[in-house]
Amino acid sequence: MLLCNRRTLCLVAPALFAGSLWAQVAGLALSTSVGYNTQRLSLKLSPEQAKEAERLGREATAATRAGNYGDALNDYAHGMAVMHNVEWTPEVELASALRGKLDHAMISPGKVTVSISPLYPTATAAAAKLNASIFLVATGKDAVEVAPAVPVNPASFPFTEQITVPASAAGNYVVEVRLAPVAGAVPDGLNGVFAKNLPIHVEALSADADRLRDSIGKVGNKSNPALATAEYTLALYGMVDKGEVNPRGLDFKKEFATAQGIVDSIQAGKDPFAGKHGDFRKAYLSGVDKTLQPYRLFIPEGYDGKPTPLVVALHGMGGDENSMFDSYGKELTVDAQKHGFMVVAPKGRAPASMYRGSAEQDVLDVLAEVERDYKVDRSRVYLMGHSMGGYGTWSVAIAHPELFAALGPISGGGDVNGMVKIKDVPQYVTHGNNDKTVNVESSRSMVAAGKKVGAPITYVEVEGGSHVSVAQPAFAPMLDFFAKYSKTKTASE
Repeated sequence: MLLCNRRTLCLVAPALFAGSLWAQVAGLALSTSVGYNTQRLSLKLSPEQAKEAERLGREATAATRAGNYGDALNDYAHGMAVMHNVEWTPEVELASALRGKLDHAMISPGKVTVSISPLYPTATAAAAKLNASIFLVATGKDAVEVAPAVPVNPASFPFTEQITVPASAAGNYVVEVRLAPVAGAVPDGLNGVFAKNLPIHVEALSADADRLRDSIGKVGNKSNPALATAEYTLALYGMVDKGEVNPRGLDFKKEFATAQGIVDSIQAGKDPFAGKHGDFRKAYLSGVDKTLQPYRLFIPEGYDGKPTPLVVALHGMGGDENSMFDSYGKELTVDAQKHGFMVVAPKGRAPASMYRGSAEQDVLDVLAEVERDYKVDRSRVYLMGHSMGGYGTWSVAIAHPELFAALGPISGGGDVNGMVKIKDVPQYVTHGNNDKTVNVESSRSMVAAGKKVGAPITYVEVEGGSHVSVAQPAFAPMLDFFAKYSKTKTASE
């Protein structure tokens, strides 16, 4: 295809923005805008810096709306240089556009090919003079150089180097491609632009994966819904190997053993999740595109098959199905156990999906999965979320107001015109008035619109609260609030 933008001539890019990569770039533009505006409002800028950063932010927003995501990312990168008082040189511009990739990120010790290439074209690339060196970095240890500095030729991307991971290596590492201007040093404040960090896991696992794949292939009852959870282990292994998921926090020896146990139970005619309580992960086969989609589930101790309330929890931008369980301590499951609530957290597709389209369908599909496998009290299903999940809480509820007994959006926002559709749904809304990521006016306007149509809303605005700091403290009072409501009664009844 031909890829053009307002700064360059058309460049031939046969596959650069094709298919899913285009969607990834669109999501990256959205997520970058959040970080950009947070920094713009948080850093101490001169009047000139603030004015220029605001202008570039507006240009990036306009480019995003027009679908020119490369232009948007370039504007954001330029604005970051402005905010850090760094000259916008060809080297800075090209380094901002470059992304790294490994041919495999799940490896035994041995050879690995590292490549870098531009995610979008830049007007000054030909003038950029950069060197690249490669280091292997283990947590808490000194970086080890595995490829010395060599020139990067802007006319010959991708830039590739093969490195050797030593036989003594085991566990999680980062392959760090360090870029540097040929003349001069890396500008202060932009180290992250000039260092491309690629997570890698070193362990002999291919035989384990093959054994699991073989076991799954021998399962007679392929329609058993529990099989999707075992199959997802292989899908996750593949995504980590492609560099799409960070291996940190994953123990694939344990994951493969758990998946094998599920397969063995299915083969024995047993339900592998029967009687299981606590916090665990499951997956299902999506009817949208036949992909395996994961979710995280909490079943309270004491669940005995009687109708039980369910909280659906939506993560923020950049997160996944694990975020609501792991990124705020264990507060959510502790509070859920107190009330005897089940909790489920969908992945919601891409990290910047905003719970629209197929991501919204995932929320509904995960709800249906839990209702199939457990006795859910349909009059007491609650929806909550933080940040993007706060937006998703309002948008999914507005689209499906009949499903939820109460809502809990935290640090979110939405369409004020939709509040009339959920005027009968109780809502516990939380936002900090020092939120530099999602302005508090986003919740204020939703609350005002809701109260105007008579919605029962409890609004907690935290004095001095930041975007993140208000989330965990909101869980306990929010679940207390949920416990008062069902679709057949109100708190006063």
